[in-house]
Amino acid sequence: MFRTAILFAFLTSLSINSYAQQTRHGFYSRSAQIIWDRLAGNPAPVVVTSPDHQSKILARWLDHGGQDNDEHVVLDVEGALGKLQLDIGPGVASEILWAQDSKAFFVTTSNGGGMGDYHLFVVNTFKEKLQSRDLTELIYQEFGHPFRCGWEESPNVAGIGWTSGTHRVWVAAEVIPHSNCDSFGTFKAYEVDPDSMKIMRKLNQLQAKRELYPLLGKELRLAPDECVRKPSSCYVSTNHPEIHSN
Repeated sequence: MFRTAILFAFLTSLSINSYAQQTRHGFYSRSAQIIWDRLAGNPAPVVVTSPDHQSKILARWLDHGGQDNDEHVVLDVEGALGKLQLDIGPGVASEILWAQDSKAFFVTTSNGGGMGDYHLFVVNTFKEKLQSRDLTELIYQEFGHPFRCGWEESPNVAGIGWTSGTHRVWVAAEVIPHSNCDSFGTFKAYEVDPDSMKIMRKLNQLQAKRELYPLLGKELRLAPDECVRKPSSCYVSTNHPEIHSN
Protein backbone atom coordinates (compact mmCIF):
# COMPACT_ATOMS: atom_id res chain seq x y z
CA MET A 1 0.00 0.00 0.00
CA PHE A 2 1.20 3.49 -0.85
CA ARG A 3 1.16 4.97 2.65
CA THR A 4 0.59 8.65 3.41
CA ALA A 5 4.14 9.27 4.66
CA ILE A 6 5.68 7.61 1.64
CA LEU A 7 3.39 9.54 -0.69
CA PHE A 8 4.46 12.81 0.91
CA ALA A 9 8.14 11.97 0.54
CA PHE A 10 7.54 10.88 -3.04
CA LEU A 11 5.86 14.18 -3.91
CA THR A 12 8.71 16.18 -2.41
CA SER A 13 11.14 14.39 -4.70
CA LEU A 14 9.19 14.72 -7.96
CA SER A 15 11.79 17.05 -9.44
CA ILE A 16 14.47 14.41 -8.91
CA ASN A 17 12.28 11.72 -10.43
CA SER A 18 11.43 13.89 -13.42
CA TYR A 19 15.12 14.51 -13.99
CA ALA A 20 15.86 10.78 -13.68
CA GLN A 21 13.15 9.88 -16.17
CA GLN A 22 14.53 12.36 -18.69
CA THR A 23 18.22 11.47 -18.36
CA ARG A 24 18.55 8.21 -16.37
CA HIS A 25 21.59 9.78 -14.68
CA GLY A 26 21.94 9.98 -10.92
CA PHE A 27 21.20 13.22 -9.11
CA TYR A 28 24.52 13.40 -7.24
CA SER A 29 26.51 10.75 -9.14
CA ARG A 30 26.09 10.92 -12.89
CA SER A 31 26.71 7.17 -13.34
CA ALA A 32 24.49 6.02 -10.45
CA GLN A 33 21.15 4.30 -10.96
CA ILE A 34 18.21 6.06 -9.33
CA ILE A 35 15.92 3.45 -7.80
CA TRP A 36 13.37 5.69 -6.08
CA ASP A 37 11.31 6.50 -9.17
CA ARG A 38 10.97 2.76 -9.89
CA LEU A 39 10.39 1.73 -6.28
CA ALA A 40 7.89 4.31 -5.00
CA GLY A 41 4.42 2.77 -5.06
CA ASN A 42 5.71 -0.44 -6.61
CA PRO A 43 5.24 -3.68 -4.62
CA ALA A 44 7.84 -5.53 -6.72
CA PRO A 45 11.56 -5.28 -5.90
CA VAL A 46 13.86 -3.17 -8.05
CA VAL A 47 16.94 -5.06 -9.25
CA VAL A 48 20.34 -3.39 -9.75
CA THR A 49 22.80 -5.83 -11.32
CA SER A 50 26.58 -5.60 -10.95
CA PRO A 51 28.73 -4.78 -14.01
CA ASP A 52 29.95 -8.40 -14.25
CA HIS A 53 26.34 -9.70 -13.89
CA GLN A 54 27.44 -12.02 -11.08
CA SER A 55 25.77 -10.12 -8.21
CA LYS A 56 22.62 -8.09 -7.73
CA ILE A 57 20.85 -5.80 -5.32
CA LEU A 58 17.11 -6.17 -4.75
CA ALA A 59 15.55 -3.01 -3.31
CA ARG A 60 12.17 -3.55 -1.68
CA TRP A 61 9.77 -2.15 0.89
CA LEU A 62 9.75 -3.48 4.45
CA ASP A 63 6.79 -2.61 6.67
CA HIS A 64 7.96 -2.16 10.27
CA GLY A 65 4.36 -2.04 11.43
CA GLY A 66 3.10 0.20 14.20
CA GLN A 67 0.67 3.08 14.17
CA ASP A 68 2.88 5.23 11.95
CA ASN A 69 2.89 2.70 9.09
CA ASP A 70 6.68 2.86 9.22
CA GLU A 71 7.95 1.58 5.86
CA HIS A 72 11.65 1.37 5.08
CA VAL A 73 13.60 0.42 1.99
CA VAL A 74 15.75 -2.68 2.36
CA LEU A 75 18.56 -3.74 0.03
CA ASP A 76 19.09 -7.50 -0.31
CA VAL A 77 22.50 -8.32 -1.78
CA GLU A 78 23.09 -11.73 -3.33
CA GLY A 79 25.39 -13.48 -5.79
CA ALA A 80 29.17 -13.68 -6.06
CA LEU A 81 29.70 -10.67 -3.80
CA GLY A 82 27.95 -12.46 -0.92
CA LYS A 83 24.74 -12.04 1.04
CA LEU A 84 23.75 -8.98 3.02
CA GLN A 85 20.60 -7.16 4.04
CA LEU A 86 20.81 -3.39 4.52
CA ASP A 87 17.98 -1.20 5.85
CA ILE A 88 18.48 2.29 4.42
CA GLY A 89 15.48 3.93 6.11
CA PRO A 90 12.75 5.72 4.12
CA GLY A 91 14.92 5.45 1.01
CA VAL A 92 13.80 8.70 -0.59
CA ALA A 93 15.63 9.60 -3.82
CA SER A 94 18.02 6.66 -3.40
CA GLU A 95 20.71 6.04 -6.01
CA ILE A 96 23.23 3.19 -6.28
CA LEU A 97 26.60 2.91 -7.98
CA TRP A 98 28.58 -0.31 -8.29
CA ALA A 99 32.37 -0.24 -8.36
CA GLN A 100 33.78 -1.19 -11.76
CA ASP A 101 35.10 -4.53 -10.44
CA SER A 102 31.64 -5.44 -9.02
CA LYS A 103 33.11 -6.01 -5.55
CA ALA A 104 31.57 -3.00 -3.84
CA PHE A 105 28.78 -0.43 -4.22
CA PHE A 106 27.51 2.69 -2.53
CA VAL A 107 24.01 4.01 -1.95
CA THR A 108 23.00 7.62 -1.36
CA THR A 109 19.61 8.02 0.27
CA SER A 110 17.50 10.69 2.00
CA ASN A 111 15.83 10.32 5.38
CA GLY A 112 13.48 13.18 4.55
CA GLY A 113 12.40 14.65 1.23
CA GLY A 114 14.06 15.44 -2.05
CA MET A 115 16.24 18.14 -0.48
CA GLY A 116 17.60 15.93 2.27
CA ASP A 117 19.03 15.08 4.54
CA TYR A 118 21.10 12.59 2.51
CA HIS A 119 23.31 9.84 3.91
CA LEU A 120 25.89 7.58 2.29
CA PHE A 121 26.49 3.85 2.82
CA VAL A 122 29.30 1.82 1.26
CA VAL A 123 29.02 -1.97 0.97
CA ASN A 124 32.30 -3.85 0.62
CA THR A 125 34.28 -6.69 2.16
CA PHE A 126 35.79 -5.27 5.33
CA LYS A 127 37.90 -7.54 7.56
CA GLU A 128 36.99 -10.51 5.35
CA LYS A 129 33.25 -9.96 5.83
CA LEU A 130 30.69 -8.32 3.54
CA GLN A 131 29.24 -5.38 5.46
CA SER A 132 28.13 -1.78 5.16
CA ARG A 133 29.78 1.32 6.48
CA ASP A 134 28.05 4.66 6.95
CA LEU A 135 30.36 7.49 5.84
CA THR A 136 27.95 10.22 6.89
CA GLU A 137 29.30 11.02 10.36
CA LEU A 138 32.89 11.07 9.11
CA ILE A 139 31.94 13.75 6.58
CA TYR A 140 29.87 15.67 9.15
CA GLN A 141 32.92 15.96 11.38
CA GLU A 142 35.19 17.07 8.55
CA PHE A 143 32.77 19.55 6.96
CA GLY A 144 31.62 21.07 10.25
CA HIS A 145 29.41 24.18 10.11
CA PRO A 146 31.31 26.62 7.89
CA PHE A 147 28.39 28.98 7.18
CA ARG A 148 26.00 31.04 9.23
CA CYS A 149 22.55 29.42 9.44
CA GLY A 150 19.13 30.19 10.84
CA TRP A 151 19.42 26.93 12.76
CA GLU A 152 22.24 24.40 12.95
CA GLU A 153 22.06 21.92 10.11
CA SER A 154 24.35 19.15 8.88
CA PRO A 155 25.14 18.84 5.16
CA ASN A 156 23.78 16.36 2.66
CA VAL A 157 26.32 13.56 2.24
CA ALA A 158 26.28 11.86 -1.17
CA GLY A 159 28.44 9.55 -3.24
CA ILE A 160 29.97 11.00 -6.40
CA GLY A 161 31.96 8.09 -7.82
CA TRP A 162 34.76 5.61 -7.35
CA THR A 163 38.44 6.47 -7.66
CA SER A 164 39.68 4.59 -10.71
CA GLY A 165 41.07 1.16 -9.89
CA THR A 166 40.33 1.40 -6.16
CA HIS A 167 37.50 1.16 -3.67
CA ARG A 168 38.01 4.72 -2.53
CA VAL A 169 34.94 6.91 -2.91
CA TRP A 170 34.53 10.55 -3.83
CA VAL A 171 31.94 12.03 -1.49
CA ALA A 172 30.10 15.36 -1.60
CA ALA A 173 29.14 17.40 1.44
CA GLU A 174 26.44 19.78 0.24
CA VAL A 175 24.90 22.66 2.17
CA ILE A 176 21.23 21.67 2.08
CA PRO A 177 19.72 23.67 -0.81
CA HIS A 178 17.08 25.66 1.01
CA SER A 179 17.32 29.18 2.42
CA ASN A 180 18.53 28.38 5.94
CA CYS A 181 22.32 28.60 5.57
CA ASP A 182 24.46 31.06 3.65
CA SER A 183 25.83 29.61 0.39
CA PHE A 184 23.12 26.94 0.35
CA GLY A 185 23.53 24.44 -2.47
CA THR A 186 27.34 24.64 -2.52
CA PHE A 187 29.54 21.64 -1.76
CA LYS A 188 33.00 20.27 -1.02
CA ALA A 189 34.34 16.89 -2.16
CA TYR A 190 36.33 14.32 -0.20
CA GLU A 191 38.13 11.21 -1.33
CA VAL A 192 37.44 8.61 1.37
CA ASP A 193 38.99 5.22 2.01
CA PRO A 194 36.09 3.28 3.57
CA ASP A 195 38.43 0.51 4.72
CA SER A 196 40.45 2.79 7.01
CA MET A 197 37.64 5.35 7.38
CA LYS A 198 40.10 8.11 6.53
CA ILE A 199 39.84 11.11 4.24
CA MET A 200 42.63 11.03 1.66
CA ARG A 201 41.99 14.24 -0.32
CA LYS A 202 39.81 17.34 -0.12
CA LEU A 203 38.57 19.58 -2.93
CA ASN A 204 36.61 22.78 -2.81
CA GLN A 205 33.71 23.18 -5.23
CA LEU A 206 35.70 24.83 -8.00
CA GLN A 207 38.44 22.20 -7.80
CA ALA A 208 35.87 19.40 -7.76
CA LYS A 209 34.17 20.70 -10.87
CA ARG A 210 37.51 20.83 -12.67
CA GLU A 211 38.77 17.41 -11.57
CA LEU A 212 35.58 15.38 -11.15
CA TYR A 213 33.14 16.94 -13.61
CA PRO A 214 32.44 13.71 -15.59
CA LEU A 215 31.41 12.03 -12.31
CA LEU A 216 29.13 14.79 -11.03
CA GLY A 217 25.36 14.55 -11.20
CA LYS A 218 23.21 17.52 -12.13
CA GLU A 219 22.78 18.70 -8.53
CA LEU A 220 26.53 19.22 -8.14
CA ARG A 221 27.22 20.45 -11.66
CA LEU A 222 24.73 23.28 -11.10
CA ALA A 223 26.00 24.25 -7.64
CA PRO A 224 26.44 28.06 -7.65
CA ASP A 225 30.11 28.97 -8.13
CA GLU A 226 29.50 32.65 -7.40
CA CYS A 227 28.90 31.69 -3.77
CA VAL A 228 32.45 30.34 -3.61
CA ARG A 229 34.07 33.25 -5.44
CA LYS A 230 32.11 35.90 -3.51
CA PRO A 231 30.44 34.39 -0.41
CA SER A 232 28.64 37.62 0.53
CA SER A 233 26.63 37.36 -2.70
CA CYS A 234 24.95 34.26 -1.27
CA TYR A 235 24.10 35.48 2.21
CA VAL A 236 20.63 34.65 3.51
CA SER A 237 19.33 38.04 4.63
CA THR A 238 17.78 36.79 7.87
CA ASN A 239 21.20 35.46 8.93
CA HIS A 240 22.75 38.94 8.67
CA PRO A 241 20.68 41.53 10.54
CA GLU A 242 23.79 43.73 10.65
CA ILE A 243 23.39 44.34 6.91
CA HIS A 244 19.92 45.81 7.40
CA SER A 245 21.04 47.94 10.31
CA ASN A 246 23.71 49.72 8.26
